[in-house]
Amino acid sequence: MPGRLFRLYQRKRVININANVIAAGLGSTAIVVGLIWLIKHPFAQHWPTWGYTAFSLVADLILDVTIFAGLHWIANHWRPVDGKTTKEQMELGAAAPPHLEDTARVQLERAVLSPLYYLIAVVGTEWLQRVGLHPAWAVLIAYPAGLAVTRTLHTIWGLRTGTFDDHAVREKKLRIQAKRADRVKRSGRH
Repeated sequence: MPGRLFRLYQRKRVININANVIAAGLGSTAIVVGLIWLIKHPFAQHWPTWGYTAFSLVADLILDVTIFAGLHWIANHWRPVDGKTTKEQMELGAAAPPHLEDTARVQLERAVLSPLYYLIAVVGTEWLQRVGLHPAWAVLIAYPAGLAVTRTLHTIWGLRTGTFDDHAVREKKLRIQAKRADRVKRSGRH
């Protein structure tokens, strides 16, 4: 990834959170598709449709969360390149929230949307298999469909709640809140 694009990815949370969730979702889907193909063909296991659907759910959940946590650290806490401009340097130098706290917040928001995501993914996978699609193809269609819907909703939510605020913006808001709290505290003394 060229340095300029990587710096943009690290500076803009709306980009890095969405890119990370999409990469984690598509990455986990690709792995699950490969595993289902292996189970069904080389290992010649022929499960009922619900077996493949249940397997896809459990495997996707584990893989998605693991991949996302790694990508989130890269985007928000790893700084292998410096900014080219003073503004970029300041934005990249802005303190990120603690990694586990930040990852947990994003994952909590995703968890709220997960029922919708997995409803679309699981019901879609099961339905597509029942109309005759191979289980791997069913997963390859249903999971990205759920991802598209929940990415749209999470982006709207994150922009409204501040989850997608860039680190420099978050730092500025915290300074303003601290100043207000200090003024209130000083005015209460008089």
